[in-house]
Amino acid sequence: MSRVSDAFATFKSRLELTQTEQDDASRRQKDVRATVQAAFQVDHDFLTGSYGRHTKTKPLKDIDIFVCLGSKEEHRRKAHPKAVLDDLEACLVDAYGRDQVERDRRCVTVWFEKRHQTQHEEGKVVSLDVVPAFQSGADYEIPDEDLGKWIKTNPATHNDLTTAKNKTLGGNWVPLVKMLKSWNRANGKPIEPSFLVEVMALDLVDGPFNTFPDEARRFFAAAGASIEDTWADPAKLGPPVSDEMTPAKCIVARQTLKDAEMAATRAYRAEAQGSEAEAVRIWKGVFGDFFPAS
Repeated sequence: MSRVSDAFATFKSRLELTQTEQDDASRRQKDVRATVQAAFQVDHDFLTGSYGRHTKTKPLKDIDIFVCLGSKEEHRRKAHPKAVLDDLEACLVDAYGRDQVERDRRCVTVWFEKRHQTQHEEGKVVSLDVVPAFQSGADYEIPDEDLGKWIKTNPATHNDLTTAKNKTLGGNWVPLVKMLKSWNRANGKPIEPSFLVEVMALDLVDGPFNTFPDEARRFFAAAGASIEDTWADPAKLGPPVSDEMTPAKCIVARQTLKDAEMAATRAYRAEAQGSEAEAVRIWKGVFGDFFPAS
């Protein structure tokens, strides 16, 4: 293997969850689920989002817990989504403290650590997102405070699509998405939400799969050309996944993607000219802390 391929192999390994992280995630999510179950009638709950799809990056932030409320909570479905999020927030503040709980448009987040983590640490779970939901046939409805209504979603559909894509590309799609999400985080999250990176990669990364450096460079180019497009919910249920990408954000994202593509091209040329150490240095500048220095 070349130094560049070795570096990407190490990068891939560093983005995989350790046993410590898996154990910590299990312990903390069980504690949060028990807290919510004590305050609400819960029909069932489960882990979803990128953690459930195995595309979660480090540090372990925003692990999604879907809490499907029971029939005794049905009255909440008729109210403004703000009401259920208010009550969920109050419940979690009582258990974890005001400084450890934050509110989002569709969930309430419990923070455990807010410091920056690097690859040199044995990672812990940083935060968990609690998403209240109701079953709606085979789908679910979740609150969206910004839209002022309950919106449909289906985590199982998202899981099926990512599993199929990963299989089609020989198991390489999930590691690539983790790398792309790591790039997004290292560069100030120009693409929001991070799920949008996955949605774009479902469409923009196609077979045959070449190498991680090549596919990353191709994604940066394709994503830069299409960042202003409307990216629909893969389950074809809820609002566009790209609805947070305002025109101003798109301008920033397009430039950040262009910078990444240009850097990737420089790295490719350096490697082709035999300067593999320089290529690795450039790639580290693209992907950040978790990419090896040599």
